[in-house]
Parts: sequence; C-alpha cells; structure tokens
Amino acid sequence: MNDRLKRVLLIVGFLLVVIAIAFGIYWVFFRRPTTPVVTQPGVQTPGGSFPSAGTGGPQGATTTPEGPGGLPTQPGQPFIPSIPEGIPTAPRTRVLRTTPTTNVSMASNGQIRGYNPDDGRFYRVTVDGEETPLSNQAFFGVESVNWGNSTDKAVINYPDGSNILYDFATDKQVTLPKHWEDFNFSPDDGQIVAKSVGNNSDNRFLVVANPDGTNARPIETLGDNQDKVHSSWSPNNQSVAYSFTGEKLGIDRQQIILLGQNQENFKGLVVEGRGFVPAWSPSGQNLLYSVYSSANNYLPSLWISGATGDSINANRTNLQINTWADKCTWSGEQALVCGVPTRLGQGAGLQRDAFANVPDEIWKINLQTGEKINLGQPQGGASITNMSVTPDGKSAIFTDSTSGRLIRFDL
Repeated sequence: MNDRLKRVLLIVGFLLVVIAIAFGIYWVFFRRPTTPVVTQPGVQTPGGSFPSAGTGGPQGATTTPEGPGGLPTQPGQPFIPSIPEGIPTAPRTRVLRTTPTTNVSMASNGQIRGYNPDDGRFYRVTVDGEETPLSNQAFFGVESVNWGNSTDKAVINYPDGSNILYDFATDKQVTLPKHWEDFNFSPDDGQIVAKSVGNNSDNRFLVVANPDGTNARPIETLGDNQDKVHSSWSPNNQSVAYSFTGEKLGIDRQQIILLGQNQENFKGLVVEGRGFVPAWSPSGQNLLYSVYSSANNYLPSLWISGATGDSINANRTNLQINTWADKCTWSGEQALVCGVPTRLGQGAGLQRDAFANVPDEIWKINLQTGEKINLGQPQGGASITNMSVTPDGKSAIFTDSTSGRLIRFDL
C-alpha cells in the first residue's frame, strides 16, 4: 500500500470518527424523546382522530370541543368546554340562554324571568331552556328591574330616573313618580315600598303604596339619610327596609336598624363588620348577610342571625365562607347554595368590582348540621349573579356576569 492510499484512508477514517462522535453527542444531549400515543383500554380510536373521553368515573381534566367563549352553540343543551386542570368535571352544567340575560328572577312556579338588552324584551325560561316572551312589547334601555314575588308584575327603572309598573299578565303599564327610587314588593305583591326623594331634606320619605303608586303613605322621614336606607320587604312582613343609622359601635362593628311599617321599635341587628349585604330566609325568621372587617383582611364573610322580634341577634354564626350574600340563595329554611369566588385578594370587600369576573365554585351549606359541600365550578367557569334554586331543590339557576348567559347547575 503506497503512501498516497494510506493518507486517503486515514482522512476517510478520521471523518467517519468525527461523524460518529457528533452523532453520539446529538443522540445523548439534543435528541427530543418520542412520546408514545396512549389510548384508554377498551376504547377504539378512529384513524386520524383523537382518543374519545370514555365513559363514567372520576377522570383527569379533559379537553373537548366547545362553542365560543367555552359554551355550547345551542341553548338548552349540555356543554363540555375546555376544563382547566384541577377543576371538577361533573357533567351537570347546562346553558339555558346563550344571549345576554339580565335582571333575572325566579317566579313562584320555578320559571325564570329575565330581560334581553339586545332586543329589549322580557322572557320566561323553563329549567329545560324553553323560552317564551312575557310580552310582545319592547323596553329598550332598561337599567334595573324590581320583580314581584307571586305575580309577573315588575317595576322597570330607566337611566333617566323614569319608572313604570308593568303587569305582564295583563300588558298594562302605569307610570310611577320619577322622584321615587329603590322599589321592593311586599310578599303578596299587594304593595310596594320605595324612597320618595324630594329636592330638599324636608321632603324625603320612605313610603308604602299600592303597586300603581296610589294610596301612598310616608312611614319614615329620611331627611339627609336617604343613602343610608335601603328597601327590603321581609317575607314575614315584619320590616320593609333597613338603615345604617344605628348606634356607633366602632370601626369593625355596626348596628343595622330594621324598619317596620308602623315605626316599630325593633332591636338593632349587630353585625361584625362593614359592607352589609342581606338575604332573607324564606320565612323571614333568619337573615343571611355578608360583611368585611380587619379581622379577616377585609374579605367578605357570610354570617347568619335570627332577625325577627326577640330573636334578632340570636344564634349569630360566622359560616366561615368568603363570599357576598347576594351570590347566595336559600334552599328551604335550612340550606344555602352559594357562589364562592375561587380567588379573593386582601381587601376584596373594599373593592368588589376588582373581583367581579373571578370564576366561582358552588357550595351547599346545611345550616342544621354545619356541613359544607364544594360542588366545584360550573363547566367553562362563571362569575355567579342572580342565583336561584328550583322549587324541588335539584338545580341552581344563575347568570354569568361576564358573558351574560343564563346557566343551570344541577345540585
């Protein structure tokens, strides 16, 4: 073998060694490992598609097709949107209306009444998502609605201060005084309570009247305290409003005064905090409320108390749940269903609007046994408002304040 051939073979050998070393370095340090496709036992996967979710039993989070915004494209149909990791995936959420629905209230027959700001009409919606217009008349630009309890009467409020009483059973409309505000119906809808706010402090009263505004009578002088008084007719007819005009008890305590129709001298309700938000029990015997204080970093906290006669302040209990009372509803006299935010920062009670779009979990609270059950988040997430429970206690119905959709959650 001559020298020329030896040099060629040495060069070729050197190159092969370099290539082998380079490949070895790549294989050990840079190659991306291949992840095998795993299918569930007993589940066939069609060629070119993802494995299906399978059936039944607790499973990990699953990503499935969804409509816009994580909700189904057809109302009244169950939806299974993308579920963030760690959120329970119980298939019990249904969208009843995909179009925005506001000013929602449950009628005595268990059907939902609500307003569609897009077309200006009011609708009745069943628990299965079937909807019918309450009236063919359109009401554009409605700001708020105060619904009757046992009838389909409503006081409709507009941004310019105008108010009308509309009876959807008869399609009759009555104009109410423009200087009246903060309406609330009596339990049988036979009367309303409102604040009559005149131009000066001598002409401001809490009044009770017929729903059409006739036979109005002042029951309390408001003076300069009109912003401290709020209409809230109790189910047992004991009180028609409450006020923040009680004795001063310090920074983290206050006394709430319950106002009757005949200037009754009720015992003051003492609450451990500020930001009082109430929710009467069905009988009016008890009151759920939320307050915040420095003792719990100014987070809204749920309390319950006796609220009638000598039982006012009796059995006051901190339920150890951080949410607002208007995210809750009573299910009978001994149970609550509440939307509880998944995240609340320090001082949330002072700046509620900053947490308005935080998704909620749904909790059931048994007031008799003290048991609390976290049912998880509605699928797709929802910031709960206008919560109601169906008469049979099987489902909660509410609106998502972020999307405006009307949602049913089976309990």
